[in-house]
Amino acid sequence: MGLTTKKLQSQLVASEPPHYFEVRDTRGERHCHCGSEEDAQRICEMYWAYDYTYVKVYPPIPETVNVQHTVMDPDPQLSEQKILPESQQQPLNL
Repeated sequence: MGLTTKKLQSQLVASEPPHYFEVRDTRGERHCHCGSEEDAQRICEMYWAYDYTYVKVYPPIPETVNVQHTVMDPDPQLSEQKILPESQQQPLNL
């Protein structure tokens, strides 16, 4: 999408909170979840004999939790070790 200005960022914000669609039978039991209204409509059309309906569902807004941080000592660093042997390769003459 690329970089935008502050004016354009306000236009990018979705006007509706997150939601999904739930397809239900005549008893109100869930048949499936859909991400778009068109998909929910197609499910209802495909299973027209079951008389399915769909509703828009808004998930609950998660509660923000404050977590305290603690400062820890920096990780101790080991000194560099060269334990691998020098290369024993021979030149390849073709």
